[in-house]
Amino acid sequence: MAASFLLTGSYSSEQEPGIKLWEFEEASGELTELAGMAGIERPSFLAIHPNGTSFVATSEVGDGQLVSYWIHPDAKKIVELNRQSSNGDHPAHITIDETGQWLLSVTYSGATVNVHSLRADGAIGDLADSVRHEGSGPNKERQDAAHPHSVIQVPGKNLFLVSDLGNDTITTYKLNSETGKLTFQHAVQTEGGAGPRHLSFHPTKPFVYSLNEINSTLMVYKISQHGQLDFLQLLPLLPDNYQGQNTSAEIVVSGDGRYVYASNRGHDSIATFAIQDNGTLENVGLAGSGGEGPRHFAIIPGDEWLVVANENSHTLAVLKMGRSGAPCTIENSVQTTAPVCVKVIRSRRS
Repeated sequence: MAASFLLTGSYSSEQEPGIKLWEFEEASGELTELAGMAGIERPSFLAIHPNGTSFVATSEVGDGQLVSYWIHPDAKKIVELNRQSSNGDHPAHITIDETGQWLLSVTYSGATVNVHSLRADGAIGDLADSVRHEGSGPNKERQDAAHPHSVIQVPGKNLFLVSDLGNDTITTYKLNSETGKLTFQHAVQTEGGAGPRHLSFHPTKPFVYSLNEINSTLMVYKISQHGQLDFLQLLPLLPDNYQGQNTSAEIVVSGDGRYVYASNRGHDSIATFAIQDNGTLENVGLAGSGGEGPRHFAIIPGDEWLVVANENSHTLAVLKMGRSGAPCTIENSVQTTAPVCVKVIRSRRS
């Protein structure tokens, strides 16, 4: 039997089990809820520790918190370890570095990029460094100030890319693995009003795929050894004739490096692109997200399934991949309060 364990975060209240543990059966696409954890308000984004037995969640509120947990899927248990201040309002994204020693976070309203140490058991230690972003953008409603929206590690390097929706930049920082201090390396400016949100790396080649939330576009970059981004391509994430409201949310490269997927909220779709040898993309098509407001999604290892967190319809939708690489059918859908993050813990094959 092939199965995976998933964790989901949500925009639920403190009284509800906002973090949930699921088992995913790869033969049928069936999702089974195993455990839930309450006691944290709006646990929106999750980061899995490399040890596979702990994770950290953001409590995305004003004066927010970062909360660490121990997890044992086979025992169907989630146990809180400790909490630390997020050092800014509305922590929106977190990453645990590949060594498992450092937790990096960004606060959307606080405009800070923060580094906390991590203890051996996965508990959060002291604040080691913090950098504040400045600036704004042409969209007065969304870009009144800097709003760092994600911090993501360059695979295999002590480099991290921070996408700032508020000032239209992607900034590269170097992390000192001994002290936890951040050093500015490079910054690239996107189109004005684009609103960079999340990005994803090609698994074997030096290409970065960046999603812009506000203008619903995707940008392709080549990344140097030192984290400098060189622009290659700009593509729309919506059909030309679409007239409705939309904000794009998540972007993921398939494990085999053949496809890029991105979600649209409003159009409620998953866009699929085929990756060419030079890193540029060709449009494959758009498929329904299986619900409303697809804020986040994850690809199950093996690239045959895609699980979507549809925030507005309160559903997790399981999409089966077709021969073209695009999602082709909705195999399953389960109800859960305002899901906004899906993470794969590990796969189990027997």
